[in-house]
Amino acid sequence: MKKINIISLSLSILLLLGSCSQDLLDTPAPNISDQSFFSSDEAAFDALVGAYDPLARYNYTQIHEWMIGDVVSDDAEKGGEGPSDWAECQDLKDFKANAENSILAGRWSEPYVGINRANKLIAGIEGNENISKAIQDRYIAEAKFLRAWYHFHLLKVFGGVPIVTSVLQPSEFMLPRETEDKVYAQIEQDLKDASEFLPTKNDLLSSEIGRATKGAAEAFLVKMYVFQAKWSEAAALSDKFIKDYTWYELEENYSDIFTPLGENGSESIFEIQYSFIDGDGNWGDDNEGNVTAIYQGSRQLYNAKGEIESGWGWGFNLPTHNLYTAFEDGDPRRDATIIDDGDVLWAGTDDEEVICTQHVNSIGYSDRVYHSKKYYIPRSERNGMSDSPNNWRAIRFADLLLWNAEAHAHTGGNWQYGVQEVRARVGLGDSPYTDGLEAVYHERRVEFAMEGHRYWDLVRTGRGNLMQGYSDNKRYMPIPQGEISLNPNLEQNPY
Repeated sequence: MKKINIISLSLSILLLLGSCSQDLLDTPAPNISDQSFFSSDEAAFDALVGAYDPLARYNYTQIHEWMIGDVVSDDAEKGGEGPSDWAECQDLKDFKANAENSILAGRWSEPYVGINRANKLIAGIEGNENISKAIQDRYIAEAKFLRAWYHFHLLKVFGGVPIVTSVLQPSEFMLPRETEDKVYAQIEQDLKDASEFLPTKNDLLSSEIGRATKGAAEAFLVKMYVFQAKWSEAAALSDKFIKDYTWYELEENYSDIFTPLGENGSESIFEIQYSFIDGDGNWGDDNEGNVTAIYQGSRQLYNAKGEIESGWGWGFNLPTHNLYTAFEDGDPRRDATIIDDGDVLWAGTDDEEVICTQHVNSIGYSDRVYHSKKYYIPRSERNGMSDSPNNWRAIRFADLLLWNAEAHAHTGGNWQYGVQEVRARVGLGDSPYTDGLEAVYHERRVEFAMEGHRYWDLVRTGRGNLMQGYSDNKRYMPIPQGEISLNPNLEQNPY
């Protein structure tokens, strides 16, 4: 399906939507006045694009979702050339990260860039007579959805953080951390406000695919209830979602979800959009594609003679044998998720490759590891190191079904429905678990394996002990020391 290029920006937009705070947003200050910029609906759209832009950045979704969600968990090893290859990621994996970790620095700064841009958009168009009322309502709703998204991605990594709901003045640059409850309350309010004015997915024009919808806001709100253990609220809202939004349904073929066939498809509730656009060939955010494919691609292949040759990828985010054995015999999701040594991909086509895992299975891991298949793309779709076009699947309908099941397992409701829906899609019968929570935990692991969710599922459900080196004081990661040096009101986590 067609997707919009929501992440393309002009230099003027980047200047306008830069930083208002040295400690929170490490980008240049704006040099275009809001009054002169927000002069038309078209200008408002340019600013909206700027608010979406951080979602797709290299130091945010492109690496951090799998780097923390998969690698830090029991689902994956870091990979690469070995423990010293990107040692800061290995430090996260070993729960030995410190406040100088550059990965965490990006994880703090990028969401605040997005928050600032969302706030500037709201301030610039709310009550502005140059902007039509319908545009004001919708764009403010999208900005609030994004503001909620960015705050949550800070919250889940660092715990309570400064809440920023307006363009900061110099006297406000030293905001203290708020409690987790207050951050969640702000997120909930933003999502409720947003859902009132967002269109449904069915109402989107083809040129608008990828933008926030009413369904995305409500599904994200369900997720917030789940993370807070608000089980009654999660059950009620997810029940309503399933009943009302009949256009969301599971993809018939599970293995299609992570191919172009599944992009923005019937199962997609919210995706972060990427595309290939000819550029200058530079690395990173100068391009409009992503880097996930090359990071997770195989370092070695077998040629037609059975000899080992170099592959295209860098071999990061390697599924563990522990994950491999979590799949039931006959569950096709394993083959759609994990690549083993000698597996043939895209057989019979010009893209055919025979995967070699000998390198990654000889660099010191105590157990066998594999390659991840979900963001592995064929040669014909590889447009450059940091320019792969495949989207990041952020919320799927399967998420909603299993959140619904989890909520009902806690409240004594019908947890079997959501569990059996995702199992039936892949041809499996009743869950082997009779306990509702155990059934949900199993399905979430195998359904969303290598999608960046495992670490968060373990810690929010009190099962962090399944990860070697984890303890309760490791739940939240160190706040970057650079931020604390600039803002002494930020209290460090007891990591």
